Amino acid sequence: MTMDDSRFMRTGRVQPVTRTHAGTTRADDPCLTHTAERIARLLQYDYGLADSRQDDQHIYFVPDHTLTIAEATKLGVRTSRDLFGGVVPHAFVATRAATHAPVSADAEVPQNWSYALARILAGSVLRGYTAFTPADARSAAERLLRIGPVRLHCGDGDTTFDALPDLDAFEDALGQVAVIDLAVQGVVVEQALAEQTTYVVGHARVADMQISYVGTRRAARVECGRAVHAGCDLAVVQGDLPALDRVGLSAEAREAVLKAARYDVAIEHAYRSSFASRRSYDVVLGYDEHGMPRMGVRGPSWSVSAESPAEIAAMMAFRDVPGLQCLRASTYEVVGAVDVPADAMVYYRRDDAGTGRLTKFCTIDVQAY
Repeated sequence: MTMDDSRFMRTGRVQPVTRTHAGTTRADDPCLTHTAERIARLLQYDYGLADSRQDDQHIYFVPDHTLTIAEATKLGVRTSRDLFGGVVPHAFVATRAATHAPVSADAEVPQNWSYALARILAGSVLRGYTAFTPADARSAAERLLRIGPVRLHCGDGDTTFDALPDLDAFEDALGQVAVIDLAVQGVVVEQALAEQTTYVVGHARVADMQISYVGTRRAARVECGRAVHAGCDLAVVQGDLPALDRVGLSAEAREAVLKAARYDVAIEHAYRSSFASRRSYDVVLGYDEHGMPRMGVRGPSWSVSAESPAEIAAMMAFRDVPGLQCLRASTYEVVGAVDVPADAMVYYRRDDAGTGRLTKFCTIDVQAY
C-alpha cells in the first residue's frame, strides 16, 4: 500500500463544489448532489460540509466543473485521488476551444496556448477552428462555409447552433454569444454533419475502483413540444479503456474509443500539469456534404456530467457482485408520465407547470454481457 492509498483507510468526507460557492450545492443540480452522496457511500465517508477539518480527515471533492490548478491548490486537491473530476493549468484547456487550431497564425489566443495540440489532434477531431474574437470567428466560418454548413459551439459546450447554412445565419448565431464569453471561453466553428450519432467514451476512478465505458446518447423524442427519453446506454467494464474489448465492440464503437484515447493522451502531453480521475469525451459520427462518413471527438468533460450517476452505480455493482466484469448502465431524463423500473435509481423528480413532470434516473443490467 502506498502512502497515497493509505489516506483512504482513514476518516473522510465527500464535499461537492460549485463554480461560484465552494462546498455548497445548488437546488437545481441534482446530478452533482446525487453523485457526491453516492461516492460518500462508496468510500464509506461522511457527506457534506464540516464545521472544521480534522488533521487526519481526507476531504474528497466533487466539483461541478473542471478545476484550474489555482482552484485545486486553494481546496487542497493534490492528486487525482482527491477529487472526482479533473484539474488543468488554464481554464480553456477544459473546453472545446482547446480542440482546434486558430484560423490563422495571427489570430488571438490565450496566453500559454498549445499550437502543437491541434496538429496532434488533426486525425481525431472534425474539421474546425477555434476563435476568441468576432473577426476570427467570421473568418473561420467563411472558410468552412465553402464546403458546407457549419456548427457554432461555445467553448464551454453549453450552447450550440447547428447546421448554419450561410454567413447571415452564422452572424445571427454569433450575435447571441456574449462578448465576454467569446473572449474568455472562445467558440468553435466546426463542419456540420448530417444524421449524427454521438458516442460517449469515458474512464472514471474512485480510490482503487476504476471503470471504462463506451455507448451512445439516446436521441431525444419530441412529443407535444417536449423532449422525452433522452439519456444514454453504456457498456461498462472494470479497468481502463483497452478493457472494453471484453464486450465485443462494433467497428464504429472501437474507432470512437481509439479517437477518445488519442485525444486524452494528447491533452496530457500538451498540458503536462493536468490530471483527472474522471474523463469523458463525446465522439460524433455523421456524414459530410458528399455523403462520406466522418467521426471526431467534440471535446472533453472532466467533471460531473449526466453520465456520472451511472458511473458510480456501475462501480457499486462491480463491488457488490464478485467476478462481474461487464455490465450495461443507462441514464434517462424523461418528461411526462413514465414507468420507472423498480430497481432504478431515481435522483430527480419535479413537476413544472410549463413542461410537466421531469424524472431523471439510471439503471444497471449486470446480465447484459
